[in-house]
Amino acid sequence: MLARIFPAACPAFPHGSGNSLTPAVADDRESDTAHTELNHFLETLCELFPEADLEDLRERLLNSSRESRLYLVTESLLKIPSRGTRRNVGQSISNMDRFRSRQYKEAVKSLLCSEFKGLSESTIQAVMVENNHDYCRSRTTLAEIAAKSWRYSVSVAAKSWRYSVSAFFRRKRSEPTNISELMATGCEELDAELRELRKDKIQAQIDEDRKMSALLDEAEHAAASDLVGCETCYSDFSWNEIAACSEGHFICHGCLIRSVQESLYGQGQCIVGEKSTIRCLSATAAPLCTACIPPDILAKVVPAEMLRAMEDKAAMENLDRSGLALIRCPFCSYAEVDELQPYHIKQSAEIIGISALIILFVLFPGLSMMFLALPLFTHIVKLLLPWEAGSAAKEIFESLSPQSHWENAVRRIQLKRRGSLFRCQSERCKRQSCIQCSKEWTSFHKCFEKEEDNVRIHIEKAMANAVKRTCPICRISFVKADGCNKLTCVCGYIMCYICRADIRKEGYKHFCQHFRQVPGTACSDCDRCDLYVQEDEESAIREAAIKAEEEYFKNHEVPATWKYTGRAIGPLNRRNSEVWFNIHKLQPYFDRLVEMIVEEA
Repeated sequence: MLARIFPAACPAFPHGSGNSLTPAVADDRESDTAHTELNHFLETLCELFPEADLEDLRERLLNSSRESRLYLVTESLLKIPSRGTRRNVGQSISNMDRFRSRQYKEAVKSLLCSEFKGLSESTIQAVMVENNHDYCRSRTTLAEIAAKSWRYSVSVAAKSWRYSVSAFFRRKRSEPTNISELMATGCEELDAELRELRKDKIQAQIDEDRKMSALLDEAEHAAASDLVGCETCYSDFSWNEIAACSEGHFICHGCLIRSVQESLYGQGQCIVGEKSTIRCLSATAAPLCTACIPPDILAKVVPAEMLRAMEDKAAMENLDRSGLALIRCPFCSYAEVDELQPYHIKQSAEIIGISALIILFVLFPGLSMMFLALPLFTHIVKLLLPWEAGSAAKEIFESLSPQSHWENAVRRIQLKRRGSLFRCQSERCKRQSCIQCSKEWTSFHKCFEKEEDNVRIHIEKAMANAVKRTCPICRISFVKADGCNKLTCVCGYIMCYICRADIRKEGYKHFCQHFRQVPGTACSDCDRCDLYVQEDEESAIREAAIKAEEEYFKNHEVPATWKYTGRAIGPLNRRNSEVWFNIHKLQPYFDRLVEMIVEEA
């Protein structure tokens, strides 16, 4: 079956063991084209087994023969699961976890050997293999090893002394050793990684230069008496630190940033979602200014992350006001419209439906007129009356509308056909989630599994406590299978099964001693416990289950999208013990009927 799933990767079944490392595989490891194919196989395996450990997947791919490599690793994972668990399930594979090319490995080795001359080449090679030849992780490990190595300490001391002497005479700097001073290596992949590592230090230097430039700029404007006052905080700033609304009111950059931050993470109300900007903050305008800060000016002042968060918040508010049915990513602001796909009714179903309506109209004309008038009546009421979103009256009329029931049924059927997997298309997220329970998607996913297990365990514990007895001396719990109601524990404690009283002194005198002509009937002479009466355990279990279920949902918060179906728990179930009509029971039958009638266009 897997061979049919991967026809391109499985041209033929291999002959011999899949764990033998052939010379062709050894050449694969060093070839420039093999790592591209291996990375493709790694992505496929991560999609099939999202929780598998990446290091284990890489090892299995390398230890499999080149022919049918993907098939062999898939078969081995089905037989023997991965020994580890992936940390970032659902996220794309990072570069440090992928297979590396030969050019990258050689460039990393050359660079590390030039940085850590006091360490042996075998040490550097071993550390690179341990860290999947990743430069950043290998450099961190080698730095820790070098700090403990006496050879490296002597080498660094000698180098420092030699460079200090040469610097005294020649006034030259020593050879660069930190990341920010490393030169290009010739490998594009490694150079991009080095630029990424330098980013923080470069950004810190840029921020420091901007602060210095702002101080110098403010000093020059102050000397020229050219400072501008902010109409919000009443402080003086240079023209480079001042922004203006569309009406010309001056506001400093600091006030703009603090206003956006308070609107995002506090109680501020300055964001104008329709324009993706904020209102004017001038405190001196009379009357109050209703203009906005131009979006292009705000984009130059506010940091990129804060501006992106503001745009996401505005987009979410606009989508909420649109009233559209949306499918949202639970990890970011990305959303898609949950619209019905084009469909049509089967011709055979149309003929049967028209015939049934004609027969119904001939046999029951009054009922047929009511059935036909109900959709028209509900549609007219919804159009004429001003409903508020989420109002109780609107929900009642929508529940009476056959059209809403029909559309909901079609939507459930289409969701069933396409599956519950939702892939976020945002470039910053790209995570997979479940449409039903909004949890991160995992292999063999089951919606609300944790919630259902919690309810089941709580109810089963209450049902077990309803029939079991616990000794107050040794705390051993037990259930009576048969016999009389005088129970003797292994510790010597004697108790009554019915009232749980200590009867070590009374013994059998605790029970009723009167003769009854009809066994099992209640005694009219005393109110003592019966020796051989059998407790109605089914009734006790049923009552305990109902009480435990009500208690759980009263004391615990559950997801709003989770609908507890009351599956059979233990020997009895509340839904089976009570006979009552529930209209939601008809939903599966209605969906099945609609599924037989409707087909996709």
